[in-house]
Amino acid sequence: MKNIKQYLNKFWPVGLAVVLLQGFSSCRKELNYTPEVFLSAPSVYKDEPGAIAGVTGIYQQLQTLKKSDYELIGVIGTDEVRCCYQAQGYGAYWAGVVGIDVYDITFNSQNADITGFWTDCYQGIANANAAILNIPQIKSFAEPTVQTRLEGEAHFMRALFYFYLVQMYGDVPMPLENTSFANGLPRVAQQQVYTQIETDLKFAETNCWTKSKLTGNDIGRASVEAAKGLLGKVYLTLHDYADAKTTFEDLINNNGISLMPNYANLFDGQHENNAESLFEIQYSTDNTNDTQGLQNLYGSYAGPPIPFETFNTHTPGYGGTVVMATARYSDTIFDKVHDTRYLASINHDRYDSNGNTMSWWVDPGLPTVKKYDITSSDIDIGHSGKNLYYLRSADVFLMYAETLNELGQPQAALAPLNKVRERGFGGSTAYDITTTDQNALRDTIMDERSRELGAEGWRWYDLKRTGTLVQRVQHYDDPQRDFEKKNGTTSDPHPAQNVSAKNNLYPIPLTELQNNPALGLKSQNPGY
Repeated sequence: MKNIKQYLNKFWPVGLAVVLLQGFSSCRKELNYTPEVFLSAPSVYKDEPGAIAGVTGIYQQLQTLKKSDYELIGVIGTDEVRCCYQAQGYGAYWAGVVGIDVYDITFNSQNADITGFWTDCYQGIANANAAILNIPQIKSFAEPTVQTRLEGEAHFMRALFYFYLVQMYGDVPMPLENTSFANGLPRVAQQQVYTQIETDLKFAETNCWTKSKLTGNDIGRASVEAAKGLLGKVYLTLHDYADAKTTFEDLINNNGISLMPNYANLFDGQHENNAESLFEIQYSTDNTNDTQGLQNLYGSYAGPPIPFETFNTHTPGYGGTVVMATARYSDTIFDKVHDTRYLASINHDRYDSNGNTMSWWVDPGLPTVKKYDITSSDIDIGHSGKNLYYLRSADVFLMYAETLNELGQPQAALAPLNKVRERGFGGSTAYDITTTDQNALRDTIMDERSRELGAEGWRWYDLKRTGTLVQRVQHYDDPQRDFEKKNGTTSDPHPAQNVSAKNNLYPIPLTELQNNPALGLKSQNPGY
């Protein structure tokens, strides 16, 4: 279907071409929060096609952020996914990725992924700022609701990027316009950043279109449902359970969100932008620049593209990998017999073309994540057109359950929780959760979030939100697991995860501390 995916490709030369020509100099200590540049903002935002191209460029920045190893941030360093043993030997860059997983000395302000994630988020924010400042000035829109919709999308995307930044880094600079920052920008208190995120999302909720109205070229754009879902997640993150409850109930009752009947269909590449999807990151195989390469990271070991439905049996394959499932995620939390999500989420074994279990290196043969496996319509293992979910209805139902439980309503929390479980168990109610003990239900909901949303990018943020990052990572730091059984050794090949309280925040990148005159080295987060 022709939709925003084609816009992402068509407007590649223009989409990121939004900049105010400010004369930034590479030899001055000065913030660089400008978008990637080709044209001035007024040159782009001069008419309706330019505005569409400019806003599309904001989506392009998210697409770039999540298409490769930056996507692992939020996934590794948790109780769901671990870096593989052999990733330590891939070179200095990948040693930094492993460092994020094990919280070692490379988890620092010079880590390339930590710095790159920061930079890409601010480039997306700069593009959003340009759209927010310039779209209202355009007088040539044939349909005024398109103009306000594009403004709503820009506010949604700015909120999305700031939500990443404030959760990861705490107090952060908060530019809301693209002007010269010769004197630098100070870090703004987290609460102020969250207030801006809330303002942006409420604007998006008012001005974006509902999913049902986004047809044709507009499929995949931010919607009213996406804005409400993300706003509810923000309230939950702030432990503002009253507003979270109101927001989730509004979304569930008034926007008719639903689940796909078959969990596996969410990840087969054939049901993109489906009824359950509130917002997903768009990719396509029209151009290799528009693809994502997560299969290489997650270790599918698939060779030539194989139909998704055959992945439940023997998958012939080859090649290396960066991450694998933890024992908890792959071997402990699922009912492997009755829960359909297990076979849709986990590749438990790997086989060669003769059906023999693979045994090279250390980790191959241990369980990996299946959700990013390529399909027969993809180009190759490094170029997949499968979209990535950012927010879907199942996440909302589970957040609603968490909200009700925290409000002291565990009995009411069972309905949204079991709605998700029943889909996973083929519609059966035989496996419903019945406990109404608030503490027990907290753990149950967190495990259910893994079963449902494993490796989709939320785990680190979930653990931080619930104050359980250190506790859970330490408890489930189990690199030994099947290694002994499969390899007949008692050695422990994986570094321990040395997580501590300081890791509830990431370090501010050194380049920011050096180049932002309002900061300096003393502005670093504690412990770094």
